Amino acid sequence: MPKPQRAEAKIATPRPARKTRAATSAVGAWGEREAGILAVAEDLFLRNGYENTSMAAVAAAAGLSEGTLYNYFRNKNDLVIRSGLAVLERRVEAAQQAVREAGSLREGLERLIGLHLSAIIEDDEKYRIWLREVRGVKSYRRSAGRDALARFANQFVALLDKFGHGQERASGPTRTMMRDMVFGGSEHIGFTAMIQKRADRIDVEATAKILADVYLRGFGLE
Repeated sequence: MPKPQRAEAKIATPRPARKTRAATSAVGAWGEREAGILAVAEDLFLRNGYENTSMAAVAAAAGLSEGTLYNYFRNKNDLVIRSGLAVLERRVEAAQQAVREAGSLREGLERLIGLHLSAIIEDDEKYRIWLREVRGVKSYRRSAGRDALARFANQFVALLDKFGHGQERASGPTRTMMRDMVFGGSEHIGFTAMIQKRADRIDVEATAKILADVYLRGFGLE
């Protein structure tokens, strides 16, 4: 007597239309999908924290299967680093805008310091991962992260150019030294506050004003 056919073979066949519909509704067409995933991931990281956000949760929020998500990102660290890069690129654009709109050297410097300080303390978990996985590796010198950070920091040099400090002086710190002291100082203040768990008590705007005043007087730029 012949055995009855089993139904499992039909069930295993995927339905492409449903998969395409789910993916497109959440994160856009193929050319826009990576940016859509990054936006979804950034929102989840901010709301739930990095440790509490799984790749499965990101995939579900993006309307994708977890397997499809791994076609775009190797693992969760890769996802959070590239999410951080996207955020940093927006900071670079904001810094460029700050220089364009600055009515004075002091105003522009306050805005640049505020942007840098807030980037450190607003998402300390992502910043820790950034230090370990991006700045802490041998390939950092040739990385997209270093390139973006350099473009951000060099807005200070652009600010000096805009307000008549385009040449090196005969004595005192060079323009590069001034740039490194400005952002090195604000990073140290933000990082220390993060380690001591008091970042939420920092008034970014007020701190930026204090630091800008100290630097401008110390550098003899005003």
